[in-house]
Amino acid sequence: MKHRQNILITLFLLIALPLITYALKYIYDLRKSAAGLPANIIVDSQSPQGQIPSALWQNISQGGEESVDMIKPIISPLKNLSLQLIRIDHLFDFCSTDKGGGVYDFSCLDDKVNSILATGARPMLSLSYTTNDMSLTGQNAGQPKDWNQWYKLVKATAHHFSVDRQISGIYYEVWNEPDLFGGWKYNRDPNYSTLYIQTARAVADGAPNSLYKIGGPAITAYYSSWIKSLFATAAQNNVRLDFISWHKYSKNLDDYDKDFENFNQIISDYPQYYSIERLITEIGPNSDPDSDYDNANSGVHLISLVTRLSGKIHRLFSFEAIDGPNPRSDKSPGWGMISHDLKPKPRYYAFLFLNQLTGQRLASSGDGSWVTSMSAKSGNSVLVLLSNYGNGHSETFPLTIQNLTPGKYTITTIDYLGSSHSKTVMATANYRDTIYMTPNSAKLIKVTPQ
Repeated sequence: MKHRQNILITLFLLIALPLITYALKYIYDLRKSAAGLPANIIVDSQSPQGQIPSALWQNISQGGEESVDMIKPIISPLKNLSLQLIRIDHLFDFCSTDKGGGVYDFSCLDDKVNSILATGARPMLSLSYTTNDMSLTGQNAGQPKDWNQWYKLVKATAHHFSVDRQISGIYYEVWNEPDLFGGWKYNRDPNYSTLYIQTARAVADGAPNSLYKIGGPAITAYYSSWIKSLFATAAQNNVRLDFISWHKYSKNLDDYDKDFENFNQIISDYPQYYSIERLITEIGPNSDPDSDYDNANSGVHLISLVTRLSGKIHRLFSFEAIDGPNPRSDKSPGWGMISHDLKPKPRYYAFLFLNQLTGQRLASSGDGSWVTSMSAKSGNSVLVLLSNYGNGHSETFPLTIQNLTPGKYTITTIDYLGSSHSKTVMATANYRDTIYMTPNSAKLIKVTPQ
């Protein structure tokens, strides 16, 4: 009996040992993947690196939630954000601009552009979409059945806004999410290359000697094949290309860095576009409705992206300005930073929080896997923006500000969506402090000599 038990135990161990080994390895891999680099932020107060790039975050996109002018009800709150660009799409289908026979009615578009200008921002016009009767397929956003009709419509639009109305610095973006709306392809029909060539030439002919920028492809996510195709198209056909644009929705901020790293690899093959503007014309935690859009997480998401992508991306466009009709049919949260009943959400205040960071950017190092930073010298004050995003991670880390003039300083800490508090310290040439940050939080530390 005992011998039989020993045999059974041996058989059990032989069967279970691989499973136990696999389970232990799985746990180790989980722990390894969860491990990250802690922060050790070091700021050099005497090493200016150029102006703080506020153009990075001072942009928003408004989606096609309604055909009406959605910016008009929120002009006043948007004025407070110092926005530089506001992007709109659905120009031609929502506004029925082309009346046929070379007759165009810009009254609807004028109202929308006027609202953008009233906020203090400039318009980014995402040139889209064909109406059903303009489309080869008879469906909205399809390939034009008459390219000459499309060319004339775009030319008239560019002339109206850049020449007749003399709006300087408009960004013209060729379509919105062509891989989704209209089913465009980068290498076959319906061919986005044809769309870009026709549209870019129409804008150039409609707005000669005007200050504007044109680019694309505004795809739903970063796809290197689309980017390479547009570079090749512009270069081979001698059409203007001022910026490259794509959309990105992800709670994993490493995804944004990976896209940039891939872009850097591509650009080496197209040196003529080395300095081209890089725009992510829609950003957010999730392309689907998500509760984060109604809480502070979306604000910290934006703040963290700013600290990570500064110097890599020229402009981020938060999607979107205002929610669509409320409540939504599926009762899910909207993407807006202002609710449809005109109440600012937490992400709205992230813009105000970021706008406190002004002056000359300072050299800094020591960002971690979760805690990231950006620093500036504004007047006599050193400003340190700190953000902690992702995975419910809290962290305690050292902050060092180097090369200060020894003396008495006021240290003011401003918490995003929270209170501020100050203390007085005697600092030597290097001021050191220990910072604790809760999950999904941000703070601005201001160091001012007394």
